[in-house]
Amino acid sequence: RNCKMKVCAVSRKLTTCAECKGFQDLRDCKKLYNFISRFFGFIFRTDRIANLNRIREIGLSKFKKEKRIDVKP
Repeated sequence: RNCKMKVCAVSRKLTTCAECKGFQDLRDCKKLYNFISRFFGFIFRTDRIANLNRIREIGLSKFKKEKRIDVKP
């Protein structure tokens, strides 16, 4: 029961889906952006696509630092 997104990323030797060159707009990837992911995003108030776009914009290490700074205890 592997995650389809993880299997895809590993098979392409990607660290995150943000590195994928197959989709300029990550919402076009049906493994990443489908009804279930949108449902969970709504329930948990997360935006996976926005986070991946931010990783594309500033890089993974800066994104990690940014998230650690913004996390409220």
